[in-house]
Amino acid sequence: MFQSLHPNLKVRLGLNFFQKLTQTAIFPFLTIYFVRQFGATETGPLIVMTMIASFITSLYGGLLSDRYGRKRVLFIGEMLRFVCYIGMTIAGSHIVGSAMLLFVFFFLSNLLSSAITPANEAILIDDSRPEQRKYLYTLSYWLMNGSIVVGSLLGGFFFEQHLFSLLMAATVISFGCIWIIFFRLEDLYEPLPLKEQKTTSVWESYRTVMKNHLFLKYLIAGILTLSLELQLTHYLAIHFAETLQAVPFFHFSLDGTKILGLLRAENTILVLLLGLVMMRWTRSLSERALLYTGVTLFSLGFAMLPISNSFSILVLGTACFTFGELLYVPIHQAMLARIVEDHLRSQYLAVNGLRYRGALLIGAISVSAYDVVSPRWMAVTYIGFGIFAIFFYRSILKQLIELPIIVKNQAF
Repeated sequence: MFQSLHPNLKVRLGLNFFQKLTQTAIFPFLTIYFVRQFGATETGPLIVMTMIASFITSLYGGLLSDRYGRKRVLFIGEMLRFVCYIGMTIAGSHIVGSAMLLFVFFFLSNLLSSAITPANEAILIDDSRPEQRKYLYTLSYWLMNGSIVVGSLLGGFFFEQHLFSLLMAATVISFGCIWIIFFRLEDLYEPLPLKEQKTTSVWESYRTVMKNHLFLKYLIAGILTLSLELQLTHYLAIHFAETLQAVPFFHFSLDGTKILGLLRAENTILVLLLGLVMMRWTRSLSERALLYTGVTLFSLGFAMLPISNSFSILVLGTACFTFGELLYVPIHQAMLARIVEDHLRSQYLAVNGLRYRGALLIGAISVSAYDVVSPRWMAVTYIGFGIFAIFFYRSILKQLIELPIIVKNQAF
């Protein structure tokens, strides 16, 4: 199957692996660095500002990608990111050592990364056939997890003592990405001639996207499922730290923080070991059955985590939601290609970024509600999220089946 993929897709998968690796190895640890330099009170608003500005930039990036083409946006964006990495390297060197200058380039690099993301994701749809997309998104998801593991290890081992070397390596990788984009990436997407494009503001352009009720259902379902995953760093993280003090594990005793780390490691390892294998095992099953089964296992697995203090049950729950994750995620991602309009593809993908931000908001609310909502009621909430997500997916699939019939009838 891999050999049948268009060369653009192979290039894009490779680029995404190295871009995600550098971001994982540096950016999360830079937050710790800024807290030490500026203090937690000052760093918090700076990070929030970065997130908000990054989303707005992604909207502009999606619009430009649809108007001028994927390769142009990717090449210019990566060139500017290369300049930012050079600036971060200089600012993080022993000669300059300016935390404020490092943050400025960190901020700009985040904006540029968000700006090119819709174009990057649009290539997966532009250059793939419908029958390839389940495999393509499974492979993409597997590579993303691999890059996170490698990047986290590199950052964890080298950030404290070798920040300059990490930044230098990221700069070299960024230059390599520029070279690959320029020489190896072919832009198959053909935007409408500029004379035929309506010159509207960015907000007016996205009004069409937000009027697509099928896409809004997809977005809500995505927020519900992703918010479960983010519970590991929100409600469940606090719950484990507060309630799991001395859980027996062979001849050791584990506290909640260590258990959380082991469960997240279990999730990542299972994804890497079983990601591509699960796709072969489930090849003969219908996408509808895989989607519903996956979301059910995903929500049930998370529901097991807040109601048990047994390490074996927590491991079982993690395995349960990981199997569900492997079943539903590729189908969820491939579904978007059937919903979006071709000439607005990157703009849909930019708005789809609200999935992560909506899930973060739910995570923040769950933290605030920790003293009010009991673990058992939170487990019920997780199951409810799964039920509502299946309800929206069912409605989406029904409309996708009816859509070709409606279009055909309108042609006569």
